[in-house]
Amino acid sequence: MKNLPLLSILLLTFLLATSATAQSLPEDYWQELLEQTQHKSVERKLAEEARLQLNSQETQAQAQALAETKQALKLAEQRRTQLESEQEQLEAQLQETQQRLQIRSTALGEVFAVYREEKSNLFGLLSNARYSQQYPELLAFAKPNPSEDRLPLIDDFYQLWQALQQSWLATGQVTNYTAPWVNLAGQVEDSQLTRLGDLQLMNAQGVLRLGDQALPSLWLRQPTSLVKTNQAFIAGKSPSVTLDPARGLTLELHSRQPSLLERVKQGGFVGYLIIILGLAGLLVAFIQSLRLWLEQQRVVKQLAKPDDLQKQNALGRILSGMNSASQQQEATAPEALEANLDELLVREAAALEKGLALVKLLAAMAPLLGLLGTVTGMIATFQAITLFGTGDPAMMASGISQALVTTVLGLLTAVPLLLAHLLLQGRSRKLARILEAESSAWLAKLLNKTPAASKEAKA
Repeated sequence: MKNLPLLSILLLTFLLATSATAQSLPEDYWQELLEQTQHKSVERKLAEEARLQLNSQETQAQAQALAETKQALKLAEQRRTQLESEQEQLEAQLQETQQRLQIRSTALGEVFAVYREEKSNLFGLLSNARYSQQYPELLAFAKPNPSEDRLPLIDDFYQLWQALQQSWLATGQVTNYTAPWVNLAGQVEDSQLTRLGDLQLMNAQGVLRLGDQALPSLWLRQPTSLVKTNQAFIAGKSPSVTLDPARGLTLELHSRQPSLLERVKQGGFVGYLIIILGLAGLLVAFIQSLRLWLEQQRVVKQLAKPDDLQKQNALGRILSGMNSASQQQEATAPEALEANLDELLVREAAALEKGLALVKLLAAMAPLLGLLGTVTGMIATFQAITLFGTGDPAMMASGISQALVTTVLGLLTAVPLLLAHLLLQGRSRKLARILEAESSAWLAKLLNKTPAASKEAKA
């Protein structure tokens, strides 16, 4: 209602414009406009009829397709229902079959578990057995196969029983057979081997060991008596044989035990120095012991002939010196003779104890040098730990060996040197007491004779 005046104004304006335009148009203009309008109306009518016919055809096609789709859906639903029914039946059959299989395989499952366990145990036994090289088929049968997932058959059980029986029999056999082995030079030889059950494998050169390598090889170090006894047994000359009941562990310990020379080399420079000083001390002790023994023999001979004084022994030299002093100083006091005797005794005692101080010094130095080697060895060990850590014990073995070996060498050197020093000191003191006793007795006789001679002179 509000727009009515506006519409009226617009309509009036249009009419005025149309009347003004009509006055200027030709006479047949309206006739042509009418014909054109009629033609366009017919065209629109025809187009509308064509469109309606096309929509009718599409509707019929869609209806037919819908009917066909509904028919296919009906058939698919019937098929689905049929398949669901079949699935339910199959699931029921599967469940029933599984129940029957579980019932029937309860006992067989335990049997299969025992089979696998025994086969695994057999492989572990054959991996370190002395007869595995002689019977390689046993090792090939017992070797596990991760890709095999089938259940064992009856033939597998029979084969396992035969393998176990053959393994049991092999542990109690003493047999000879030809097989390859590795000698000490690392070369492979093919010769006769002797197997003593599952305890020992040997040949004419010694006992063989089974390591990570495929072929047995000789131990690096074996007792000579063991090799000779086994050679006689293999040759049939002796019924006795030397066995390692630990299946090679005893020989392994023996082969790893270093020799005396290797022990000395582990001590390094300090170890060599300790040995040199120890040998020097023992040499001095031996020379001093020999000298004291000879001196004692000469003193004993001098005691057997007290009137025949010999200067080749300590007692003869002391008594000869006292005779000279008494002849030159007949009128002197006894104190002068005693002082002269003490001087001679001290001189001979020093000669008897010659070299003992050196032996004692070397005996005291040996443990100190051992301690020095221990400290240097531990320093080397700590350096190895700093550089390489504690993951590799071989890196620390050299320093630890030096630390321990030098300590042992120092103690082994000090003990005999101390013992030698004590023995030599005891012998020298014993000999000194003999000299002191005999010279004191000689002096007492001399002093007893001097007063008697003075009394006679006065009379």
